[in-house]
Amino acid sequence: MTLDRPDLASSQSLEPLQLSLKAYGFLRRSQIHSIADLLDYTQEDLLILDEEVGQEIITALEQKFAITLSPK
Repeated sequence: MTLDRPDLASSQSLEPLQLSLKAYGFLRRSQIHSIADLLDYTQEDLLILDEEVGQEIITALEQKFAITLSPK
């Protein structure tokens, strides 16, 4: 995991990511409720689960919090 972010970002809820309803539903079904939960995943993990939603989440993390998940 490559992280370039303030530590408080990891404890935040997912709302600041401003994701689509489809992405929120995906995260809820996957038991992912916070930025910290997302940090347990790699880009590949998210893309395998759902490519479109995974890319949306990866992009939002990078743009909103400057967080780059590990590719693998």
